[in-house]
Formats: sequence, C-alpha cells, structure tokens
Amino acid sequence: MGYLIAMDAPTAASTLSTPCPSCGLAMAVHRLERKPTGVTTIDVCVACRALWFDGFESLQLTPGATLALLTSIHDAEREPMRTMPSRLPCPRCSTTLVLTRDLQRSTRFSYFRCERGHGRFTPFMQFLLEKNFVRPLPPAEIERLRRAVGTVRCSGCGAGIDLAADTACRYCRAPIAVLDPDALSRTVESLTAAEARRNRIDPEALAEGILAAERLNRTLAADARPASAADAIVAAIDFGATALDVLFSSRRQR
Repeated sequence: MGYLIAMDAPTAASTLSTPCPSCGLAMAVHRLERKPTGVTTIDVCVACRALWFDGFESLQLTPGATLALLTSIHDAEREPMRTMPSRLPCPRCSTTLVLTRDLQRSTRFSYFRCERGHGRFTPFMQFLLEKNFVRPLPPAEIERLRRAVGTVRCSGCGAGIDLAADTACRYCRAPIAVLDPDALSRTVESLTAAEARRNRIDPEALAEGILAAERLNRTLAADARPASAADAIVAAIDFGATALDVLFSSRRQR
C-alpha cells in the first residue's frame, strides 16, 4: 500500500519531535495526506504502540493515509513493546491526559485526551477499533476464550487482563477484540476504493470549473479597460495552461 508520503529518519533534530506521552522518547513523524487537501504530520511511537493526533487529525485522514497507518501498525509488531505508565502527560502542555471513551458507528473505542484541546494519544488497538479493522468479541466468545486461556495481555497498553474478572483492560478500557479477516478485508477494500475515487478526475466537475472560470474572466474583462489583442492572447494561453495543469496534476496523482 503506497500511500505513506514520507517518514522522517532519526536525526540530531529528532529532539524537536513530539515526545511520547508514555516513554518520553521522540516519536517518529509520518507525513500523510489530509482531507480535503494538504498534508498532516502524525506522530507514532512503535515501542509504546500508540499514535499522537493533534486536534482532529484522526478525522481528517484520507483513506490512503488510514491504510498507510495500518501498514505501519502491522510492521510495528516485529518490535519489542513497552508497557504504558499510570500517568500520561500531554506532549504540548504536560497536563495529565484523560481517558476518554468514544463511539464510531456501533464500535466503542477509547483514547487519552488533553483537556486543553491539544490532541489525543491513541493506542494502536483503539485506532484499529475506531477505523473498523477489528471488532469487539461478544460475551459468548469471551466466555470460550476465558475457559481456554484465562489471562491475556492488552495489545493497547501492555497490561494483563484477567478474563475471569474482566471483559476489558482495567487500565486503558480497551475491549477484548479480535482481528476479523472478513471485516479487515472489507474495510481495506472500502478505503482503497475511496482513495481511488478521491484521485480520479471528474470530467463534468472539471468542465464546470473551466466554464465558471471563463465566465468570471469575461465579467472581469468587461469591467476593465479594453486590452490589446496581444494581452487577450496571453490571457487565453494562461487560462488554457491552468486547465491543463489541473488535468495532468490529477492524473499524476492516480
């Protein structure tokens, strides 16, 4: 999945990167596309299995950017994992992040939020829940797991979960979830199709935009002083070049 724009390599300037609320080390910076246009930077701590989103960055991710983070999360499984501490400071203001529960469609997920609005710290598993890559286990499946296993480790924060007493992590409140291959496949296909539509030229919209620009040019020309024939030719060439730039720029992105 080639939607990751860039990932900054560790350098001497990495001390200026966002410190991880969990371990305090500099987080890796991922530059990803955002909606409706532009680029945003998402901070990722592989060892702590979590992401930092400034403001509403999680909601602004393009389908391709979401797929890129899924790839990064998958690749992180090869790395050792750190357990999160009991207190998580905001990397912007140092106030303690507050555990917050949210709902995406019918799936509950949680994250650690700065009460001053600076952003949120989201464990990998919670991000996967939010984006419908995994599904919570129903009570019947949890009961079967309890009889077979007894205790599991939370993939979100590393804490142990006693299945005899809990149906969620006591620390980060992550529900016991499973990677559903069918749900994962459907979500990936949906995001891939959405990314393709986002980069596809809409001929009707392009034509409407060209006509609107032409009408505006005519209105402005009528209000301005008469221009020379040479000026009119240059203006026409500039207008045509602009339309072609839009067309071929969009094609290059596909």
